[in-house]
Amino acid sequence: DAAASLARSATAARISAMTSRRRAHATAGAAVAADDEHLLQSVVKVFTVHSSPNYFQPWQNKPQRETSGSGVVVAAPVPGGVGILTNAHVVADQTFVQVRRHGSSVKHRARVHAVGHACDLAVLAVDDPSFWAEGTVTAHPPAPLSLGDTPHLQDQVTVVGFPQGGDNLSITSGVVSRIELTNYAHGAAQLLAIQLDAAINPGNSGGPALGADKSVVGLAFQNLANADNIGYVIPTPIIRRFLEDVEDDWKAAATHMPRPRTKPGQAVLTAQEKEEEKAIHHAGFCSLGIKCQPTDNPAMRQYLGMEGDETGVLITEVLELGPAAGHLKKDDVLMEVDGKKVANDGTVSFRGWERVAFDYLISLKRPGETVETKIRRKVAKGGEESRGGGESESRSDGDDARETEAFTASFAVKPRAPLVPVHQYDRLPSYYVYAGLVFSPLTQPHLQEFGDDWFNTAPRRLVDRALNDHPTSPGQEVVILSQVLADEVNAGYQGMHDLEVRAVNGREVKSLRELKVEVE
Repeated sequence: DAAASLARSATAARISAMTSRRRAHATAGAAVAADDEHLLQSVVKVFTVHSSPNYFQPWQNKPQRETSGSGVVVAAPVPGGVGILTNAHVVADQTFVQVRRHGSSVKHRARVHAVGHACDLAVLAVDDPSFWAEGTVTAHPPAPLSLGDTPHLQDQVTVVGFPQGGDNLSITSGVVSRIELTNYAHGAAQLLAIQLDAAINPGNSGGPALGADKSVVGLAFQNLANADNIGYVIPTPIIRRFLEDVEDDWKAAATHMPRPRTKPGQAVLTAQEKEEEKAIHHAGFCSLGIKCQPTDNPAMRQYLGMEGDETGVLITEVLELGPAAGHLKKDDVLMEVDGKKVANDGTVSFRGWERVAFDYLISLKRPGETVETKIRRKVAKGGEESRGGGESESRSDGDDARETEAFTASFAVKPRAPLVPVHQYDRLPSYYVYAGLVFSPLTQPHLQEFGDDWFNTAPRRLVDRALNDHPTSPGQEVVILSQVLADEVNAGYQGMHDLEVRAVNGREVKSLRELKVEVE
């Protein structure tokens, strides 16, 4: 019929447009290496010397090691307005950083100006003016490349960098095969990422992914282990959010506004922390502070009072210190976020037919910004249940003798503070020694000292605390007795290690500082 014919024509037009765009992008991508030497001058090799802490012996560091990665020159909130964008894991726990331009043999000292470990991004500053100048070998000075838009599925992308297997610049190409929220291996955050079928190997990290218009559409940062040609790129919405936050922090520092201490409540900074404050540490990305369950089951939706056209996810937990506390409740149905309908599987519309998890909408917000949610809540008939703010509607559930209520709730978002820190890059671990007993806050880096399979080899009770528990008060830590340094004063206790300290002299302790106060 006519409707079916129109639908087939529209589908054919979309396929034709996609094919034409793909061919055009393939041609443009292939031209990057041949015609744009000045473009390649903006891609640099990053040389880093790292020294990570030893969490079993927190008073010392592990031996130095050298690695290399890639970076790209972009407009950034640094002195001079131009810096080098790279991955945070390329410069994590760094003691010395150098960069080298494509086609040059000279390495220049660089410093970490800002770093965001959650999103695996960092900005380097190079103060040596000769790095930015034209040379006899490198005829073009490194100019900042512009940030483009997120590419579409099947778009051609060119990845430029310095991967392992050689010392010179490498150029590979591939197509966008998937765009969704992905676990960032370095910072353990769930953020938007682009999956490519281009080869992304160690050393590619921090190199740009260039689109058809030769703008930066992302930054290479990881690949999938035990799989062929599955690489991941950090898209520009995440990069822009990071750079905007860095700019705000930099302006705040320039006007001598106070910045958060490395350790909450600490009055005096150590020499190490003074060094750390020279670099801007990104606060992280926001979340609602809730856990959710899909509502695919029809019986569940009926029980929750959802009508046939309503969709959403069931809230199974609201974190006590999360931004949603006091606004959303366990067993609420989250139906909309900022006017976008949440599907039964927890996704929202992204672009056209594409869908991503609703957490993406929250990740783009900055701390303190407001999110508006629409929820449906079951309340006892005639009860005094709080109905939140905004417009609401109620209806009876019939035989269930309860009614449901839909209303909007608005509140400010903020990054989630875990009970057990996921990472501790660029800082020394805290510890306290008394009578040979070594106390420290539990962190995932401490558990990772038990090996790659630490989920199974580390003490189970501590792993459970790290993965499943959440803070109930600001600044709360899990304090452990890490080990006992044998001495006459602690004879008989030498075998104790990795035990959680719940109380001292009968008084509960919720941080290493509280333990120190109780002991002394």
